[in-house]
Amino acid sequence: MADMFSTRSLPNLLGLFRIVTAPLLVWLILLNNSVAYLWAVLLLLLMAASDIADGKIARRLQAVSPLGIFLDTISDKIFVASALLPLVQHGIVWSWVALLIIVREFVISGLRSYAAAEGQVIPAGKWGKQKLVVQVTALVWCLLAASAATGGFLGTLLNGMLLPLLNLWPVVMGLAVVWTVGSALDYIWKAWPLLRGSWEPRPVSPPEPPQRQAKKQL
Repeated sequence: MADMFSTRSLPNLLGLFRIVTAPLLVWLILLNNSVAYLWAVLLLLLMAASDIADGKIARRLQAVSPLGIFLDTISDKIFVASALLPLVQHGIVWSWVALLIIVREFVISGLRSYAAAEGQVIPAGKWGKQKLVVQVTALVWCLLAASAATGGFLGTLLNGMLLPLLNLWPVVMGLAVVWTVGSALDYIWKAWPLLRGSWEPRPVSPPEPPQRQAKKQL
């Protein structure tokens, strides 16, 4: 038990933090009030900051582990989806945007798993490394605009101070879509030689005749 809370396990704990707090993020957004949206912004920023930090901490502590890699791989997808889906339910974000972002994660995760099974690694390019930052920026912008639109003291304050800026959130969400598609195409382009070489089914060697198998055993 002590090992679970040691310094070297900090990257894994950060990954678990992003996963176990995802339902809280969904609940805050579903409350649909100004204060809850601002708390959702704070939680989303903490999740994004922990996602950036855990890899650096793991490398500095020389504590990179298969579990840590797994948690880091799935946790960012979970908290982005946890912010998108309730926003779709409120009719704030278009459903096709959420579908595009989520499907992209399934496709690229499957592609990387397939490449790993073939003994190849597809490194993340600039598009892939920037994608999460752009997506989180768009989600934070959208949540702040929703907070301003729901009224209340904080909403009215945001509405009065930042209304022209907050109204630009669809533009930022559009940039998130561009980065989502661009990063997916970047991965597919890098994996294309592997995909092209694997398109045709591999020939299956016919079983050896029983007589030849018997000779080998002798």
